[in-house]
Parts: sequence; C-alpha cells; structure tokens
Amino acid sequence: MQISDLHIGEAYTNREIVEIFKCGNMGGMRRSKQTNTLVLIAKYDNCYRKNRWDEQTKILNFMGMGKIGDQSLTYAQNRTLAESGTNGVKVYLFETFDAGVYQYCGEVMLAAQPFEASEPGADGKMRKVIMFPLRRLD
Repeated sequence: MQISDLHIGEAYTNREIVEIFKCGNMGGMRRSKQTNTLVLIAKYDNCYRKNRWDEQTKILNFMGMGKIGDQSLTYAQNRTLAESGTNGVKVYLFETFDAGVYQYCGEVMLAAQPFEASEPGADGKMRKVIMFPLRRLD
C-alpha cells in the first residue's frame, strides 16, 4: 500500500502507518526522510497532548513535541512542522480515540503561525507548549 491509497475516514493500524510512510512506530510526530513526510498522530484518549479542533474554523491546534518541560519551536519535529511550508515535507494527520486504531484525516498544512500556550506536561507541571494550527488540504 502507498500513501496515495489511503482514504480519509478509514482506520489503519500503527503497523500499516509505519509501513506506508516508512516512519517510526511511536510518538505523535513521526518524520520520514525516506518518504519526505511528517506523520502527526492526534490522540484524545488519556493523553498529555491537548489537541483541540475549532469546529467553526475547522482548524486543529496540534500540540508540539516534548512531554516534559518547555517546548521549543526549533526542537526536532517541531522545527520540521514549523518549516513545512518551505522545506518540502508533506504533513499527514491521523486521529486516534482508541488504542491501536488510527483514522486517516488526510494531508494538512499550517493554517497560521505556531503560537505558545501553557499546558501541564506528562509530569503534571505547567510548561510552555507550541501549538500548531493545522487545516486539511482538500
């Protein structure tokens, strides 16, 4: 199966995502240099990540990478996503509400500049996080 074979709204396994995108099998931001893609996993089940959809604007505010302590815009895949408008990396979004089931949402892009917010980390302590406003490409 290839990226072009994916269908919006269909569910895929973690293994399928790894095989299709040639990316890692863990984390909410998975970079693949082989396919020149960044796979984003928006989790909603008992997760420290506070990803939020704005139903009016159809924009997902996706929390950046890093579980504990302040996040940085220049850290790892946060930088890849922040520069995705100019670095040639295609960004794809999956959502998961149940462990092991990933619903494909399609290709996404930054809808606005990333911004800072305050959220608790995995350790419960407040910290600075980077939020990426994303919208689907149709």
